[in-house]
Amino acid sequence: MDLIAIAVPFFLALILAEFIYGIARGRNTYRLNDTINSLSMGSLSSLSGLVIVGGSALIYEFIVKTFQLTQLPAESTLVWVATFVLYDLAYYWKHRLGHEVALFWGSHVSHHQSEDYNLGTALRQTSIDFHGFLFLIPFFIVGVPGEVLVATVSLNLIYQFWVHTQHVPKLGPIEWIMVTPSNHRVHHARNDQYVDKNYGGVFIIWDRLFGTFQDELAEEPAVYGLRKPLNSWNPLWANTHVYWRLLIDFVKMKGIKNKVQLLFKPPGWLPADYTKTCKAAAPVDLKSKYDPKVAGITRAYVFGQFIITVVVSLSLAELATVASTVELWAAAGFIALSLFTHGYILDKRVRSTPLECSRLLLAVGLA
Repeated sequence: MDLIAIAVPFFLALILAEFIYGIARGRNTYRLNDTINSLSMGSLSSLSGLVIVGGSALIYEFIVKTFQLTQLPAESTLVWVATFVLYDLAYYWKHRLGHEVALFWGSHVSHHQSEDYNLGTALRQTSIDFHGFLFLIPFFIVGVPGEVLVATVSLNLIYQFWVHTQHVPKLGPIEWIMVTPSNHRVHHARNDQYVDKNYGGVFIIWDRLFGTFQDELAEEPAVYGLRKPLNSWNPLWANTHVYWRLLIDFVKMKGIKNKVQLLFKPPGWLPADYTKTCKAAAPVDLKSKYDPKVAGITRAYVFGQFIITVVVSLSLAELATVASTVELWAAAGFIALSLFTHGYILDKRVRSTPLECSRLLLAVGLA
């Protein structure tokens, strides 16, 4: 049973409900361009899962056959509870390393790019989560049943959805144990005292134990997004821009030691002799938001095309088991092109019109 697939319609309904609630209360936390971008990232993440699922299954089968020590009973309540708690501990360290190691930050950064904070932000996921699998290996080795682990990972992710909102205040004693909207708002903020805090997925106790907890302060409202803003609605660039910067620095940098440190030191690290040759970055206004002004009719067109793309994407998930590999990759490629084009238009790029015309012609050819 795919719990995430079951949850998606509820996610979308709750996003709509939050939008309506925000309008009614005079505190709307949504922008069309940002929301389309976040949902595009979620769609691409789902697509990447579809096209690599075969490879993941082969790796899982190899580890289980080669290294598994025992097989724990799937009907045991203790196995379920222990797996749920220990997976959240593993998630804490995966999440923390995703912020503190440049190579892993390149994967996780996409979740933090939004300068808004709402339930739509929760669906803003990476398409290149190559290191998350490493934290599942211990569970494979000790014999946690596959169905238990899949359900646990799904439930952990589903829980995290609801904490991405600005409309829920602090929740009293619950703040000490669980991840809540308040302490997760801190995690998404780019304020100096909020950066790299509150990594827990379900339980905030890990942050309290390991010294990474930060309370939300009334005198310091959270400002969301990256310290160095992405300034683009292109979901493909959002997934790859950190890796592109790492590649450029890796090639230019001298010395194997420096190259290795570049990948595994915290994001932004550069050796002293290299920084002297780099042009200083211009100061960034952390309270401003990227928001190119696009005509209302253009926004309506992009929204309509985006809805069509999402429907096609959801249909592809249903057809994945019967489609050939070539058909699956071709359909995924067209969906990725569509999402890229939507972002290109919202970015007001000069060549967006001919690109969109070419995409529509390609759609006719593929139909």
